Amino acid sequence: MSTTIYLIRHAQSQPSADTDTAQWPLSDRGRVQAERLADPLATLGIERLYSSPYARCLQTLEPFARRNRLPVTEIDDLREMLIVNEPVDDFGVVWRRVWKDFGYAWPGCESAAQAQARFVAAVTSIARQSRERTIGVGAHGMVIGLFLNDLDPGFGREDAERIMNPDVIRIAAKDSHLEWDRSFELTGLAEIVSHPDETPYEARAEDRSD
Repeated sequence: MSTTIYLIRHAQSQPSADTDTAQWPLSDRGRVQAERLADPLATLGIERLYSSPYARCLQTLEPFARRNRLPVTEIDDLREMLIVNEPVDDFGVVWRRVWKDFGYAWPGCESAAQAQARFVAAVTSIARQSRERTIGVGAHGMVIGLFLNDLDPGFGREDAERIMNPDVIRIAAKDSHLEWDRSFELTGLAEIVSHPDETPYEARAEDRSD
């Protein structure tokens, strides 16, 4: 039997220049999304929960974890890639460059290659510790995108921009082999995500290191 992993991207966050990115909370809309996400997640048979230690991930999982009495294990290597650590005039230029050149890193930040390696290693380790179980992993858009790129090198920037807030992606793990179940769609997720003001990833300020 294989282990089933659900990568759960957090709901909409509320960034602030005065707050460390790790402490950005969910927005009011994101909190509603998290509450509404709890019931669809309950249909998946999740037995264990792991998460990035960032507030927006923990707050996304909290309603589901509370209702199902599941503890959440925080793992630092599930954190988001810090793309920039200071304001930039055109984040879109940097965003496109980190996807084009995985070796590039803004001064004081990780490269995409480094973020990808530690996130893949973290998920692989979780899978090995949870053999033949169904687990949920709370994480972020960029590192989830990099993880999917590791499974499928054809997965690139434009694909990553289509990862939603929130989103749920199913991965099958058998021994050390990880496989993305592209056919999986969580029932009800589209209604939780949908919003008339949604704009592309690179244009959303809340996603600039999210």
